[in-house]
Amino acid sequence: MSTLSSRLIQLRKEKGVTQKALADFLGIAPVSWQRFEYGSSRPKLENIIALADYFDVSVDYLLGRTDNPKINR
Repeated sequence: MSTLSSRLIQLRKEKGVTQKALADFLGIAPVSWQRFEYGSSRPKLENIIALADYFDVSVDYLLGRTDNPKINR
């Protein structure tokens, strides 16, 4: 599992939202979100940015470039 997929799972659970709710937020099919969490697919850049804003973390944190979620915010 990639850092991105594990961080998406962690952040989703911390926020208490469903996979479907996040898929709806991004305007994608729920199966697409599931693929992000399984690590078999990666979100587009604009979706990564939207998710960073949604979860109030940096893009670098989502991508595993730092363990500090607030750096570069």
